[in-house]
Amino acid sequence: MLVIPAIDIHNGKCVRLFQGDFRKVTEYSDNPVQIARGWADQGAQMLHVVDLDGAKAGQPVNLDVVSRIAGETGLPVQLGGGLRTPEHAESAFAAGATRVILGTAACDDSGILRELIRLYGDRIMVSIDCDRGMVMTDGWLRSSRLTAGELARRMLDLGIRTVVYTDVSRDGTLRGVNVDAIADLLSTGVSVIAAGGVGSPDDLRRLKPLKRQGLLGVIIGRALYTGAIKLADALRVAGSRRIIPCLDTKDGRVVKGVGFKRLKDAGDPLELALAYEDEGADELVLLDISATEEGRGTCLDAVRRISSALSIPLTVGGGIGSLDDARRVLDAGACKVGINTAAVRNPELVEAAARAFGSHRIVVAIDAAASPDANPDAGRWVVCASGGKRRTQLDLVEWARTVERLGAGEILLTSIDRDGATGGYDLCQIRAVSQAVSIPVIASGGAGALEHFRSAFVEGGADAALAASVFHFGVLRVGEVKEYLAKEGVDVRL
Repeated sequence: MLVIPAIDIHNGKCVRLFQGDFRKVTEYSDNPVQIARGWADQGAQMLHVVDLDGAKAGQPVNLDVVSRIAGETGLPVQLGGGLRTPEHAESAFAAGATRVILGTAACDDSGILRELIRLYGDRIMVSIDCDRGMVMTDGWLRSSRLTAGELARRMLDLGIRTVVYTDVSRDGTLRGVNVDAIADLLSTGVSVIAAGGVGSPDDLRRLKPLKRQGLLGVIIGRALYTGAIKLADALRVAGSRRIIPCLDTKDGRVVKGVGFKRLKDAGDPLELALAYEDEGADELVLLDISATEEGRGTCLDAVRRISSALSIPLTVGGGIGSLDDARRVLDAGACKVGINTAAVRNPELVEAAARAFGSHRIVVAIDAAASPDANPDAGRWVVCASGGKRRTQLDLVEWARTVERLGAGEILLTSIDRDGATGGYDLCQIRAVSQAVSIPVIASGGAGALEHFRSAFVEGGADAALAASVFHFGVLRVGEVKEYLAKEGVDVRL
């Protein structure tokens, strides 16, 4: 279940309304962009932004702020408020929104909605905002005389798969979520992101059983701003362990080998990316594996093509050797950049990148192999560079501590000895790094069965598990892995 912080913009400020009433507004910051960066630094994976001025005006008003939020956080942004025409939606996407949310337009003009779905598919969502069971429109100022279920069924017939449901009477009150109303809405077959009334971690616990019925996430506003809920606690309750497919690309195709050798073609990167998002992947990693060896930058066309089609975070690595390289990749649509060989050659790059773009956007990829002068079971590894082809003298654990100190927000740890072999992750290696640092560690290299993912989390202590071969060649599906982990008691996102 995705936890999504809310950022409501009114007169250029970050505010919260009480039950949608503009006469009952609380200002929390005059800098919504700074607020957004704060949520990103604390681990948010998506932001819910509402242009309150746009909702009143019937057209977007604060797209400049939205653009800065999307650009400076790199997070997917779902945007609502005043979006009522195809031109409005186009301008929202141009400003950096990943998804747009329509409310009034969904009730008033099904023709517009059909056209938007034709143009943008699942990037279009509908807001179902209810007061005493009736759908409200025009910034919650007018009743549509439709029930939530009636509107949901209409939307399903038009092709909308996901709605944002808000209980207006509870919004901003902190008095608890309307679980029964959300369950009734889910019974129509639509997927739901819920909002309105979240006041404590117990509300999230009450919502968790609905995940299997199609509850995708929960939006939290006032509770985060007042401190009633800490984002870290919300993420923990909702499930924070991630499953991340990896797309290793060479010459425009996804490839996969064993130990970084004997590469096989695995398909088109965009097709695979969309399939994995549809299966429930939490994030994707795109690695241009030949860029560094060939002395070139990352293929930005592929980054643009894939990022523009996704609504989940995308990390991109390969060929990033400078701040300018990182900036170009982020500008092309990546949420995070992965730095590997360049960090080994110039550790100060990690510090400079974290300072320039924020630690939450910097992933240091570490490829490690058993130390040649030690027994493979001795628990000693060295860092490798240049696509795993060059062993360095850097000790793995010390290097992990170093990159954390320099400002890395996450470590992508790949065992070269296990990569592509499908015999299981190197649990000793993962555990050693996880215990040495406080930043998230993504386990990579060796997944071949369901129990390997469980072991990476339970025994290795990983925060996320990355895999390629088992997904590319149909051995396992992302959803299958998540369902298994949930049954095993792992707090994976569903």
